[in-house]
Amino acid sequence: MKLRGAALWAIAFVALLVYVLLKERGEVVQGTVVLNLNPDDIVKVEVQRQQEPKEIVLERKGKSWWLSKPVQAPADKTAVETLLNRFKNLKAEVELDEKKPEYGLANPTATLVVHDKRGRTYQIQFGHKTPDNFGIYAVVEGWRKPVVLTSWIFDDANKSPDDFRDKRMLVFNKDNVTKLALVYPDKQIVCERKGKDEWRMVEPIKTEADNSVISTLLDNLSTLQARQFVVERPKKSQLVSYQLDKPSLQVQIWLKGRERPLTVSVGKQHETDKTRYYARTSRFPAVVLVDDFDLRNIRKTDADLRSKRVLVFKKDDVERLVMRYEETEIELRKRKEGEETRWQMLKPVKVPADTWRVDDILWALDGAQAEGFIDNPQNLADYGLNKPQLELKLWEKGRKRPKTVWMSVKDNVGYLRTSEGETVYKVRAGLLNDLKKSPDDLRDLQVVKFNRDDAEEIVLRWDKKRVRLVKKAEKNWEITEPKRKSAKWESVDGILFELESLRAEKWVAEKPLPDHGFDKPQLEAEIKLKGGRTITVKFGKVTEQDSVFVSSNYSGNQVYRKAKFVLDNLKRYGDELLR
Repeated sequence: MKLRGAALWAIAFVALLVYVLLKERGEVVQGTVVLNLNPDDIVKVEVQRQQEPKEIVLERKGKSWWLSKPVQAPADKTAVETLLNRFKNLKAEVELDEKKPEYGLANPTATLVVHDKRGRTYQIQFGHKTPDNFGIYAVVEGWRKPVVLTSWIFDDANKSPDDFRDKRMLVFNKDNVTKLALVYPDKQIVCERKGKDEWRMVEPIKTEADNSVISTLLDNLSTLQARQFVVERPKKSQLVSYQLDKPSLQVQIWLKGRERPLTVSVGKQHETDKTRYYARTSRFPAVVLVDDFDLRNIRKTDADLRSKRVLVFKKDDVERLVMRYEETEIELRKRKEGEETRWQMLKPVKVPADTWRVDDILWALDGAQAEGFIDNPQNLADYGLNKPQLELKLWEKGRKRPKTVWMSVKDNVGYLRTSEGETVYKVRAGLLNDLKKSPDDLRDLQVVKFNRDDAEEIVLRWDKKRVRLVKKAEKNWEITEPKRKSAKWESVDGILFELESLRAEKWVAEKPLPDHGFDKPQLEAEIKLKGGRTITVKFGKVTEQDSVFVSSNYSGNQVYRKAKFVLDNLKRYGDELLR
């Protein structure tokens, strides 16, 4: 901190010293405007210099700026606009009494000539920089005396020609791209747009493309820049020497309304700087150097660009599902229940299906990603797909023919094929377990379901205790048995919370058996609903897994297993009501 403070004091001292020296030589007029041009009115800027190149000329062409000397090339918009903005309210830091040799104005370092659209010119001659390097001595045409300007205007005007050049290899709007090709010596990859954000690969194989990868690739191409200009107008022999006559990669981009593509060709690696490659673009004739880091984001394989989704379908549109494996066949169909859509199992038994678990299968298939591609499989037996371990058929709304998936696992590698093509996809082995379910896995686990607002009466029986509750109004319940009194709402709410959407962890049996313990239930609940319907729920024997058998007339008295804490909570709420 002490060193930093000392440095700041030193800078301040030097600035003060310079100020005093300039004051002795001229009049301090900081803030006086010596030139004020509207950047939009400027059409040409000439920079005449002592160093090579002697002249740099920038010209406005329509809405763009071009470097016309020493080479013809598109100009960098930011570099030009930064320079043009210096001419707006250009202020003198100091006005000097006379020209002195140490100012360097007798033989200017550079002369800047600005042309406006009315044909007028404005000239600034630059001499040496001031001792503190923050200012520069200058003569502004039409101003009465030499001045000191901030050195920024000189630094912005005295750039190298390359600093003024637009280094973008390609300029395009990616929304207007209709076709993209990556041409390698041994093959080419071609993708075509088929929708706003949808692409399809047409070479080397016809398949869906990865839309996000192509979008990122186009972004990377739009920001690809030349890092150095090597040869402005190369001869054929030079193109050969840089291996640009037979590039290792050529990117081709077709735009809407244009017949010929934009191109970027990549040649050989630089002889000494291994981080750069020679390249050329259709935008300008020069041979340039580009960074290997940027090229890595552009060199893509067909595996990179093709869609990794093994099956394209709309999950919400699936109306029928058939699963086959070994000796098992499961058929599932959607059915409408009031405002809800639920799944029904038709085979091997006709029972309600667990909608969540069926949806889990569809989610797993929808999200399945290929980890590799075998496009021309010679023998399906090599992948265990001659006798697949799973066949899955799904029918979408409005389609008569199903989409089919076959899958097997061999040597801990998943292999999958679909009816949409011949390709065999490598997938994670665990996908098989995500898709392959038993009939019991897919049974509906909804033990009870009702709307708590429809509940009018509740009866609980447990541990030789009994409580009867009657609804008087919203959040207003009365105990009528064993004795009449107002019921604690929090306890009633707890009972309704546990029962209204009671869902089990596992299906156990179609009908209760003696060892399920329903002859002497741990707890029995009756819920009378509007319209006279009554739901009865029984909790039977507690299992070794810290769960309890549960059954209800809502689910046809099927037996399920539920975590024991629900039983414990219901007993606790009942005990609270009896206090």
